[in-house]
Amino acid sequence: MNHIEDEYEGVDGTKLYYQAWIPETPKAVVQLIHGFAEHSGRYKNVANQLVPNGYLIYAHDLRGHGKSEGEENYVDSMDQYVEDEKNFYDTIKQKHSNLKIFMLGHSMGSGIAMYFTKKYESLLTGLILSGTAKYFGGEAGKVKKVFAKKMSKTFPKLRASSGVDPQLLSHDPAEVETYKNDPLVHYKKITARLGWEMIKGFEEATEIVGDFKLPVLIQRGGEDSVMTGTEELKDAFTVSDLTYIEYEGLYHEIYNELEKDRTKVLQDLTDWLDKHL
Repeated sequence: MNHIEDEYEGVDGTKLYYQAWIPETPKAVVQLIHGFAEHSGRYKNVANQLVPNGYLIYAHDLRGHGKSEGEENYVDSMDQYVEDEKNFYDTIKQKHSNLKIFMLGHSMGSGIAMYFTKKYESLLTGLILSGTAKYFGGEAGKVKKVFAKKMSKTFPKLRASSGVDPQLLSHDPAEVETYKNDPLVHYKKITARLGWEMIKGFEEATEIVGDFKLPVLIQRGGEDSVMTGTEELKDAFTVSDLTYIEYEGLYHEIYNELEKDRTKVLQDLTDWLDKHL
């Protein structure tokens, strides 16, 4: 497995860090979008599973996240994230013009992936959504919604508690501690604009996914309390090729759960990709 690190330019010239895990003989690309407050380096379990099976993984740090430039946990609009992903897609395609590209988005990244698909569906071979739902933030989201909607226009960079509880991400104590102590993870505060863009974006996603035609895989932990309303989002899809898998007892970060549990999740992901090549 070869590993590379580089950067590309976002829509306004913001420098965005990315990395790729490359198999000897790639058969397809997975463009991965991480979740709120984290970064691309937290998806090594995905890379360790998919790369030996021939999948080339490209993942970047969203603006204001990880090693990328931009104000911490802030974005002007959902479309800014989408267009950053388009630039990243173009960067990948220039290097691998002969390979099909799947998009995988986790949590906040799943929202970005859905809006990317709305605009650029024809570019993708398939869409994978992990830890997705209609309501961003679960119970904490109800509080954030009032704050974010009110402050987004007048004080968009005002910060408030995100409500994220690391204990609800994984049953693996080591993963939770790694998350809490990671210097590139900034989960305690969220800006008003980012909060509102995500809350609004997920709630309105049910209005756009019914138009999708590409194959879709949804993977979700059965005890995920970070994102809620998954059934409402799932029921909004009308694609004939929709696979929905809920894993009993698992929390939000299904790819970072205990090894005995994530093994099943990652194998299901691999099998679905293989089926849709």
